[in-house]
Amino acid sequence: MIAAIFLSGVQLLLAVVLSALAAYLGAWVFSRSTPGLDEWGELRKGNPAVGVVMSAVVVGVAIILRPALQVVTLQLDTGATLEVILRLFTQALLVAVGLFLSLVIIAFSLWLFTHFTGDLDEWAEIGKGKVGVAALLAGVILATALLSGTALGSVLRLLFP
Repeated sequence: MIAAIFLSGVQLLLAVVLSALAAYLGAWVFSRSTPGLDEWGELRKGNPAVGVVMSAVVVGVAIILRPALQVVTLQLDTGATLEVILRLFTQALLVAVGLFLSLVIIAFSLWLFTHFTGDLDEWAEIGKGKVGVAALLAGVILATALLSGTALGSVLRLLFP
């Protein structure tokens, strides 16, 4: 019982720390993939369009990453310390792979969508505070996250049973 409580506490701590890291990395990747746009400067000026897209990136990463953060359950006895450590390591590895893939998936979907739209320079419009364009990109991000999150969860469970 003590081992199960310890495992649950460590999983909670792991989820909180990795969620904050995932949110930061999502915002960082977004800022690196938007040429000519100073996201943090625009946020300081109160540009709502940048906030909409950045928040969609953070939520999208969380949606995609959620399957990797599913609780690992164990049937423990008194000698299961190695099993707990192995399960925690496996879960940390799942989260790392899921985080990397979620950032790649979102960046690729944004790249692909912005290339499909032709003459519209989404990043310039977002820099001007155009919330309509930001809402459209947020929709692309969230739709991509919802559709790929389940598939990614299945892949991760196959790779790391």
